[in-house]
Order: sequence, then structure tokens, then C-alpha cells
Amino acid sequence: MATGNWYDTDLYRLYGLLQSSMIIFPKELVIASLRNFFAKDSFYHYVADEWGYPKTLDHTDLPLGTGVSDNLITRIFIGENFRQDVQFYPSVIVKSGGMRSVPISINREHGKYEYSEREYIDGYGNSRKIRQPRAFRFEGACEGSLNIDITTRSLSTRDDIAQLIFMLFTDIMFDDLRHAGLIIKNVNIGSPGEGEDRNSKLYKVSITLDIRTEWKREVPIENYVERIVFNVAISNTSGETPHSPEFDINTEVSYLDLLLDPTKYVVKK
Repeated sequence: MATGNWYDTDLYRLYGLLQSSMIIFPKELVIASLRNFFAKDSFYHYVADEWGYPKTLDHTDLPLGTGVSDNLITRIFIGENFRQDVQFYPSVIVKSGGMRSVPISINREHGKYEYSEREYIDGYGNSRKIRQPRAFRFEGACEGSLNIDITTRSLSTRDDIAQLIFMLFTDIMFDDLRHAGLIIKNVNIGSPGEGEDRNSKLYKVSITLDIRTEWKREVPIENYVERIVFNVAISNTSGETPHSPEFDINTEVSYLDLLLDPTKYVVKK
């Protein structure tokens, strides 16, 4: 499942942030799930314009059934806020309710390594693949909430949409969101309310999603370690090569030598 968002900053790459799904990603993922869900319906039919936003048009002179069997206009607004000064009902607005850090261990999983394989070949053509540490791995978790505000012009529409969203995140999309890195712990429907809109009523209800996600960071150590020791034992298995059955390669590089000439000791894959 894709959300269609990206990052403009370089800090994620510079500091090795592989996953930082605390605010933007969960919100965009929930909005995308809601849009895909209601796009399959005929009555609460969601339609996006060519830019990916809800297709809200002027209703003047449009038939009452517009959008039921066509994609001329959306019949439900789903997003994180209304566009400019345009308001559309029924609406489903998704906003972040805050996040907090939840360490999964005291040392934030410090001591975990990511390994990579490198192939070493001697002068006789014998090769050996060696697994060596590539990066330190830090991990943690975050818990928080997302608020889904539903606003409609009828009681039945408000309750109907609330029930559908409840089932969507309780069961229908649970496994897909889990595979995407977002866990829905609880789904809570709040007390319904209503408000004034000139000469008519607006009926409202809020749904709270209690969520859990993770963050991951890698610190590369592939070429910057204090001491590198390789011990490669290449055995003669065919009996046809004229060299010694055991061929050892021992290399020790001090941290000072690495700092004086780092390019000399970089092992290319």
C-alpha cells in the first residue's frame, strides 16, 4: 500500500533514518485506506480529481443522483482538512492526536548489527564469502492516536459512516495496515453531537484510533571500525590445484592508519 508522499529533507539520509512513521505516515495511510474503501461504494462514492484531491464541484443544476453511477463528482469528502474555503458534506477529516515514545528495550536495541557478505578471491582463483558487520541498528516504538471527525447533514448518514469506518479499521484493513507497519490497537467511537449551519443542522461524531508504529535507524560501520581482522581459510577440495590446502589471509588495520588514509583500506564489493 502506497501513500504517495515523500520527504524533501536530507536529514533522513544523513542520519540513517530508515523508518520514522510517527505522524505523517500513519495519517496518510489511514486517509488512503478510507479513500480506497469508499471508492468501491456506489452511494458514498469517493472520487478523486486528476491531482489526487477529492473531486468537489459546484452542485448547481446537477441531478440528485450525480456521482452514484459515474465519477463526475465525489459523494463524500475524505482528507485532513478542507481545501481553501470550500466545505463539503458528508466529510471525514483525519488528524493526528499526538504520539509518544515507547522504548522496546532499555538500550533501544543497541548491540544489534546488520551484516553483509563480501567475496574474497586469492591469486589462484579460490574465493570465500564472509559475513561482516555493516551497521549498528537502533529501534524503538511509538504509540498515539488518530482522530477521525465525521460531519454530515443527516443522522442516518453520520451513524452509517461511523459504523463502516469502525469495521474497516477493526477487521477489514487490520492485516494490511499491520504489514505496512501500523497497528490499530483500539477503535473508539465517541458520543455523537450536532451543530448549527445557518438554517440547518450538522451532525457530528468522532472516532479515535489508538495506534502503534516503529522507528528504525542504522549507523554505518562498514568502513569505519577501530580494528578490522579478516581470517580467510580457503581449502583445496578438488586436489588439482598446486597450492597449499590451507591458505590464510590475515589483515589488521589500526584506527590511526584508517584516519591517515581511509581510501587505502576501503574494501570494494
